[in-house]
Amino acid sequence: MVARLPSLNALRAFEAVARTGSVTEAAGELHVTPGAVSRQVKLLEDDLGVVLLERDGRGVRLSAAGRRCWIGLQPAFAQIAATVEGLRRQTRRNDLVLLVEPVFAATWLLPRLDRFRSRSPETDITIDASNRRAEPARMNVDLVIDYGNLGETEGVAADKLLEEEIFPVCSPQVAARLSAGGPLRGATLLHYDAAPRSWDWPDWAAFLEAVGIALPDAQRGPRFVAGTLVMDAARQGQGVALATTSIAHDDLAAGSLVRPLPESMATPCGYWLMRPLERAARADATAFRTWLLEEVAACFGPTKRGRDR
Repeated sequence: MVARLPSLNALRAFEAVARTGSVTEAAGELHVTPGAVSRQVKLLEDDLGVVLLERDGRGVRLSAAGRRCWIGLQPAFAQIAATVEGLRRQTRRNDLVLLVEPVFAATWLLPRLDRFRSRSPETDITIDASNRRAEPARMNVDLVIDYGNLGETEGVAADKLLEEEIFPVCSPQVAARLSAGGPLRGATLLHYDAAPRSWDWPDWAAFLEAVGIALPDAQRGPRFVAGTLVMDAARQGQGVALATTSIAHDDLAAGSLVRPLPESMATPCGYWLMRPLERAARADATAFRTWLLEEVAACFGPTKRGRDR
């Protein structure tokens, strides 16, 4: 007799929390709220009759039962993902599969992608703009564009696309309404609560401290678990968001966003193009890399480009 399996959604939620170490980060990856993730994990705990996550003031950690559960689930989910992706690729054998961080995909890459298609019309691209944690050497993808402080990775060729800075952006209408009593006085701050740990993404309090601005109630304001929604809210005049050089570039050039103050925060993180070595020699992957680096240089200039690793 086959044992009754728990809810797949509950297993998936627990696996994401165990892997990322954060309910919030897992929620961003699964495109649901942190509350929904917590409910699914609680359903799994009730079903199994064990405590999987131990909660404290700093977040969550795996219990002994939780570690056993995760060790068993991790290879199973990896095998499921590999099997499904392999079946998908049978029907798109010539596709170039690209995993891209969602905000970069929406704000910078997609507006330029037709230029690559014009250059390489024979190449069909499948774009996965999800918050899956990028592990290029273990994933069934050809190229990955991800954000972080990404160094040498075994089995992966990597190019840092450009050096990034972090700074506030808002619509021109919001900038005009801000109080003259001090930087960002009277602003509604928009918060991104689901940045992966590897991003070292500052909250508003950390940014303001880094640039030497005192602002009360820096934790107040709407909160989002998707970076694309933060940028959408800023464009719509709902408040001030933190953005990077690349994701704000086109909006600043078009005037749909402005910088309400000149201060910026340096960061060791940035967007990287990564290619599994076993696929790096593919002609279409090489063509895409060449095109992408040319676009970055044309957009930001050669002095802003990061070094390859």
